Amino acid sequence: MPRPAPLPSPQAAKHTLANRFTRLADRVRQLNTRFGLRSRRVFLVWTKWTGAVRGEGNEKVINVVELLPTPKVSDLTAISRNVMAQGTVPTGSIRVEQISAGAFTEDQLRGLTIPGISPMAPNGTIGAPVNPVGLNRNSNPRIDFWYEVVEDGRGDNPAFRQRYRLLNGPTRQEGRLQWVVGLERASEERDRLGIPQIDLDEALES
Repeated sequence: MPRPAPLPSPQAAKHTLANRFTRLADRVRQLNTRFGLRSRRVFLVWTKWTGAVRGEGNEKVINVVELLPTPKVSDLTAISRNVMAQGTVPTGSIRVEQISAGAFTEDQLRGLTIPGISPMAPNGTIGAPVNPVGLNRNSNPRIDFWYEVVEDGRGDNPAFRQRYRLLNGPTRQEGRLQWVVGLERASEERDRLGIPQIDLDEALES
């Protein structure tokens, strides 16, 4: 029998059987979307505040990345609406699982780095790759990150957007070839067209 030892390198870890099977798992999960069994789309959203820190000034969306293949979202009946002095505030938490372990890293799911590409240019073309140093939430106090859950359009279209904060995880489950995260409902979601409500309120007042 071989002596107990860790994998010799990160490259070796990427070539393990479990890691290589993530691509197959993603193809199988895509069938859930095709069959209409994944009505809730989940997005990673990065925003930038015009003030000196998060929560100060206006909130501007700088990048949105969809979790694909569409993950499994737990029952949204766990979310309730509490009446407080400032109005009705949504509270509660949900669980999102079957997030691709091959397409996303832990830092990306924590919002520490931005995967993929920069936001689309005004003419609709794709911009250059995002500089992860300049947009890292740890190095820029103006950058914010959250999750957004949106129905796929089979009901209301455009659909209502729900904003969530990372509550726990992400947890990699190697045996199930997935990431799992717990999300906590947050207020101040974007409107149905994707415009931050803070900007919308100020536009209506002006």
